[in-house]
Amino acid sequence: MYTQNYEHFKRLVLDSPNSEAEYVDGFDFEWGYFYTLKVKEIYLGELPDGTNYEYSLLKVISKEKVSDTVIFSMSIDPLKYYHKLEEENISNYTLSQLNDSIYLYMNQVELEIPKNFLESFKKNKEDEINFRGDFKFVNGKRVRLVRVR
Repeated sequence: MYTQNYEHFKRLVLDSPNSEAEYVDGFDFEWGYFYTLKVKEIYLGELPDGTNYEYSLLKVISKEKVSDTVIFSMSIDPLKYYHKLEEENISNYTLSQLNDSIYLYMNQVELEIPKNFLESFKKNKEDEINFRGDFKFVNGKRVRLVRVR
């Protein structure tokens, strides 16, 4: 998954080298695995937002755990929307602190921040500055920051 800059906000979407699907209805993605899926593609027509297809899961063909040595890059942006929101009932923040060193990002993945990166991570969060980091998989919902780019 990667952070996509969508129309007026950012979101986490699927990324595949051989598919345009960014979301597959019925698919429950788990971090740290490589999947091969069989999906149903439904043509929606030429829509103004560029969404031409919907995808739904037919079958998980394979689910393979990636190696413990795999490192991947991901952008972390503390703000969901491109502008300041004036509405009080909508949150513009993508990071929720779970404990001293773990943050929930986009309500989907836990970021484990080692002590040597914690101060700069907190500063970026407070200053609402995005950054790119390299991560390793920890478990099905957690990744660990190993390098800031």
